Amino acid sequence: MLLRAFAKINLDLRILGRRQDGYHEVRTIFQAIDWWDEMLLEPAPRFEFSAPGTPEDETNLIVRAVRAYERLAGITANVRICVIKNVPIGRGLGGGSADAAVTFIGLQRMYKRSLPFDEIPQTLRNLGSDVPFFALGGRAAGTGRGDEVYKLDDSEDYWLLLVDPGVAIPTAEAYSWLTLPDKSHNIEGFCAVSDFACETDVWTNDFEGPVFQRYPELARIKDELLALGA
Repeated sequence: MLLRAFAKINLDLRILGRRQDGYHEVRTIFQAIDWWDEMLLEPAPRFEFSAPGTPEDETNLIVRAVRAYERLAGITANVRICVIKNVPIGRGLGGGSADAAVTFIGLQRMYKRSLPFDEIPQTLRNLGSDVPFFALGGRAAGTGRGDEVYKLDDSEDYWLLLVDPGVAIPTAEAYSWLTLPDKSHNIEGFCAVSDFACETDVWTNDFEGPVFQRYPELARIKDELLALGA
């Protein structure tokens, strides 16, 4: 079984504050893009995993997705998973989360188990905040930690220029640069998901300020793109 794990961008990303559980409350718009990792899943005598350039142990999200599926389905997944990594790590493109989601979906296609439906969302959330979006795909609004996703219209096609200057920024490090007050999970005064998704003229990314301060070359690239009409 050959599958594609599509990357994503955040068309809009707002960090509203730290929640009582230690995570950050976000509002975002995810958009899947035509850049992907290639994944091969096939039956094998035992579990085998190969993804050059990434850890091939229990810390890898793909391996964690396999273990999560095994627990939920009550099986041992004798499967060989080979990954060709095309999506770079540390760019905010969600490559690892996409691989995890596609692994889970691929295993279900392979084994066709009757899973406890109400446990699937939390299982995906436990793998990572972005994983539920990658199980959905297309365009979606994300709330909570970004793990509560709502499908949005994705019928309009448009061109996207993605620039990779080779700067890798771990997500946890980027969050540590933010200065935000503590916020509860229910934040008043923020627009509804349906309204939020339509505000294309005010899309923003709250990471830009601190990231541009530390990596001014990224700000220069954005300015040049805007000057060219982007």
